[in-house]
Amino acid sequence: MGRKAGSSRRASPHSLSAVDAHQERTNALLAQILIHVMGESSQRKKALALRNAGFTNAAIAGFMGTSPEVIGQVLYLARRERSKRGRRP
Repeated sequence: MGRKAGSSRRASPHSLSAVDAHQERTNALLAQILIHVMGESSQRKKALALRNAGFTNAAIAGFMGTSPEVIGQVLYLARRERSKRGRRP
């Protein structure tokens, strides 16, 4: 007599971590493809593209081989420049 009546079958924590790991690898691969396709584009353009794809500063830094603080500064300056362009008469 395996299960009690009405109990639901749940995924084991191990299988959930395997799914998470697979998703993480897929996201990393897609980020690397995006960076590769952008070729010689600037760090700023690559960081903006990855941010628009939904990655965090820490994840972007990992993909680009720098620190989250550098990415934060790059994105901050990009936002600041964009807002200055919008204020011109």
